[in-house]
Amino acid sequence: MPETRGGLRLRSLLCRLALAVAATGTAAGQLAAQQLQLRFFDVGQGDAALLITPEGRTMLVDAGQNARSVIAFLRANHLDTLDLVVVSHIHDDHMGGIPDVLGAVVVRNFMDNGTPRARTYGRYLNAVRASGARYLEATARTITLGSVQVRVLPPPDARLRLARADQNNRSVGLLIQYGRFRALLAGDSQRQEIGYWLQFDSVPPVTLVKLSHHGSDNGTTTAWAERTGARIAVISVGRNSYGHPGRAALATWCRSEARVIRTDKNGSILVRPALVRFYHHDARDTRRWRAELVHALHRAGHAVSVALVQDRRAVRAPDDTTLTDACGGIR
Repeated sequence: MPETRGGLRLRSLLCRLALAVAATGTAAGQLAAQQLQLRFFDVGQGDAALLITPEGRTMLVDAGQNARSVIAFLRANHLDTLDLVVVSHIHDDHMGGIPDVLGAVVVRNFMDNGTPRARTYGRYLNAVRASGARYLEATARTITLGSVQVRVLPPPDARLRLARADQNNRSVGLLIQYGRFRALLAGDSQRQEIGYWLQFDSVPPVTLVKLSHHGSDNGTTTAWAERTGARIAVISVGRNSYGHPGRAALATWCRSEARVIRTDKNGSILVRPALVRFYHHDARDTRRWRAELVHALHRAGHAVSVALVQDRRAVRAPDDTTLTDACGGIR
């Protein structure tokens, strides 16, 4: 069937958009103004993610066992203040670098899961107290950072048996929303806590999910993958003896048609959602506006991978091969 004039114009615009996205590569330290950025640092076997809103508001989620790369990025980009620091749970591969971050920049607000862990908690707690940051409890709340909403998925209620579980199942979950873009970061939550959130919290479909517990099999369930419906799945992982990411978890996400991206294979990953408007002609040739949300993935500062539009069709940029999809032949 011949393509309509409107369809040709739409395809042409999307192709130009993909080319434009591919051409926007910048040095790793250079920030784009007026655009949301969600950066997953390559910190080895650990987690660290930085959110920068279009208005310049900032949120750091975890800092790996060592925060050298995080602090280097903050300094290179003249970011001397963080509006919010969230520690998903008190394990060294998530909070080990937090004291150094607190000593390097001003932190306005601080949140953790409120569950102390004696072995490594002392230096961490002293650094939090010395920072002067306002402490926020990980309760069911929504935090506004400019044009971005951050909804807190709190750990299991203290009255429930799950409250006596380990640190992983006491992780703080975060649902980030910017327009129609949603990203879900769930710490090291495992099946117990994931099941709790599915039962007691409203978990919506999302664009991106950071896989729980470094992509371990116990951090994924079929119900979780189906409910979130993520098109991009990021695994923050390094060399380890735990078998992360797990084969079963990879298979689950690959079957869901998510694009699975690993920091150990691709380095630090930058996600930049941007609202794009364009003209679209319907069958009656009347002009109307449609808004599409385009997501660009970047590695080491230059454009890679795929731009996803809201209707979930994929527009591949010319340098698509520069990012490794962990699914490979699994699909």
